[in-house]
Amino acid sequence: MKKFLKINFICFSLLVLFCSGCDSSKPTLGKVEGTVTLDGQPLKKGNIIFTTKGTRDAFGIIENGVIQRVTTFVEDDGTPVGLAAVAIIAIKETENRPSAVNVSDDSDPSTPTVGNSVTMGGDEFLIPIRYTNPETSGLTATIQKGINTLNFELTSN
Repeated sequence: MKKFLKINFICFSLLVLFCSGCDSSKPTLGKVEGTVTLDGQPLKKGNIIFTTKGTRDAFGIIENGVIQRVTTFVEDDGTPVGLAAVAIIAIKETENRPSAVNVSDDSDPSTPTVGNSVTMGGDEFLIPIRYTNPETSGLTATIQKGINTLNFELTSN
């Protein structure tokens, strides 16, 4: 029985090694660089997501307004070419999570707020929540093979 398991393990390992080098189904990628601002100021810290239909999403980081390390398969390989819907997330993690959520009179009662900031699970969104979903952000990018320079100008309205 041990010999049978050992042979199966070896065959499985060889199959994985063989197939790992022959993945022709990966999409063509384009590198991404650029900036993200909020009301004209660089977004200090956040994440960016590129969603292209029919393929894997790409994720990157934003530091001091600069888009960096956009990754689909391996770090900094870029995002699939084509029209991408874009989401940006910027959260200020709070040490003391609120025990209750306050809703001001002039806000939508379905949107939890603390002061003027939108919160979820005690984390404060530093940008309007609409930007956190690629379907509601209004942000898109046409990604081409090569280097793509993108600039996203967000507003707090």
